[in-house]
Amino acid sequence: MPDFLYQLLLDWGSFFRPYVRDIALAMVATCLVVFGDDLNRFVRRQIAHMHFIWRTSIFILLCAFGYGALTIFLTPLVAGQLGRIGNLWLPWVCLGIFTLLGILAQRKRQL
Repeated sequence: MPDFLYQLLLDWGSFFRPYVRDIALAMVATCLVVFGDDLNRFVRRQIAHMHFIWRTSIFILLCAFGYGALTIFLTPLVAGQLGRIGNLWLPWVCLGIFTLLGILAQRKRQL
């Protein structure tokens, strides 16, 4: 690989580096959007036999606090993993993950 191309790829990766936490947040949020219906469906099956008030309360807790907690706890984990990737590969990994999430969203008929 020519030196200028290698340096260009390193510079492109270093451009991503300050935004790793934001990128991780976007990945986590996208996952919650893509897989949220599955999680809601699973919880709905588990609580279907309960009284309406309990079902409603659990759903509110899941949506208001559960998804928020997942976002708060998963974002630093994803950011830590992205932070371990070298500048040469960081943009490509991010592009690959978002492409994969887009394909999954398409298959789930969310696009």
